[in-house]
Amino acid sequence: MSKSLSLTLIFDWECPLSEFSFFDVNSGKSYFPPNESDLFLTEYKSGMDRQLKEITDGKLPVSVYFSGPCLEQLASCDPTIIKAIKAASHIEILGGTYHHSLVSLFSKTHFQKEIDWHQQLIKKHFGKKPKTFLNTTNIYFNDLTELLAESDYQSTFTGAIDWYLGDKKHQRIFSSRTNEAFKLMLTNQDNGHTLFHDHEVIHNFMQLTSQQLEDFGGWKELVRKTKAKAEIVSITEQLKAEPSYTYNIRQPISSAYGDIDSEQLKSYPLQESWLKQLYGLETSLAKKSEDLQKKWSRLGSFGVLKSLNPDLDQNETSSSYDVYQSLINMLSDLHLKL
Repeated sequence: MSKSLSLTLIFDWECPLSEFSFFDVNSGKSYFPPNESDLFLTEYKSGMDRQLKEITDGKLPVSVYFSGPCLEQLASCDPTIIKAIKAASHIEILGGTYHHSLVSLFSKTHFQKEIDWHQQLIKKHFGKKPKTFLNTTNIYFNDLTELLAESDYQSTFTGAIDWYLGDKKHQRIFSSRTNEAFKLMLTNQDNGHTLFHDHEVIHNFMQLTSQQLEDFGGWKELVRKTKAKAEIVSITEQLKAEPSYTYNIRQPISSAYGDIDSEQLKSYPLQESWLKQLYGLETSLAKKSEDLQKKWSRLGSFGVLKSLNPDLDQNETSSSYDVYQSLINMLSDLHLKL
């Protein structure tokens, strides 16, 4: 049996935080730079614009996840590409958390809000409701199925655990333990090694961030390299293969795309402290405006969590501790708005 491959591209906007001092508390200063649109445009023109044009001009199936802040900025700076993506029948838009966050590990209620916000944004710009969900770093556990199914999702991604799979280690499409109609697509953290070297895995799912796509040499080069190993098909086409088994995952697991996994986003002491304090405000914010909730929610985004881990070396002008101090001042600012 020949191999099949579904490609997924992940586009996020990791805007740097403002330097927020004690004297900025209650001053009305933004948590993110006032020139954010200019910063995004510079990032966009450094490669994302070319990548999006290549996938829209091409005809091969591809699925794409945009975080909320990324899609907001993209719609503002290049409405033409939004129209092109909307018109491209070969591009499947994926759902996800609005702020590309780890919220599914911390709050069922706010996870649902981020799902809803993201679905509304997709509907606004692309006129459709996504059917496949991409959680940040592919986090999954059984209890997520119910939440996702209630939002009309039919499938999601998670990690392939070889020791758990046992004699099913070459299977990549499973049913959820709690809902057999809900499909799980298993991925490997191996930069395509499974696709190129494991001939017994028939259904392959490959995910790349914008930077990884650039490292591959762009969309055309990625297609050239992978097409020799498998037929590139849509997620919908892959999922026509009926799963024979269920995947029973009680505790959260994940599978990284790119070089950063969930442990690097939540296990450093500054991250642990920040996440505890951030989500500790959820109840107080529950009846506040959506605008304020989104400001708060964005402080748990992928980019913010990266900047709190010094091992990731993301801070060119400030240390992780300096970022943490700014965040604590922002938290004080939020308290005054409650």
